[in-house]
Amino acid sequence: LFIGLACAFSSAWAYPYPDPREIVNLQPEPLAYAPNFDVPLHRVRRQFQLNGGGGGSPKQGFDLSLNGRAPVWQSPNGRHSFDATGSYAQHLGGPYGNSRPQWGAGGVY
Repeated sequence: LFIGLACAFSSAWAYPYPDPREIVNLQPEPLAYAPNFDVPLHRVRRQFQLNGGGGGSPKQGFDLSLNGRAPVWQSPNGRHSFDATGSYAQHLGGPYGNSRPQWGAGGVY
């Protein structure tokens, strides 16, 4: 019994209570710097985009594709926008002739 009490007492003595001034504060401090969202923005004017491509050979025919994107609307702060898109693709020539054109249209927010 005496040895058990001695062990318990010595283990408590080895690890005393921590000093309350040394306890780490887990609550973060508020930021000293807060961003100002009311500053004027230098917006870049978005432009119409047109991309095209193709390739092939006279024996197998040629593939042709065109894609376009045009800005339709942009919010005053520039964070939101909507663009109209369109596409065209077709295979021309070759042993099976021309394919039917593939058209596409859509929008991007």
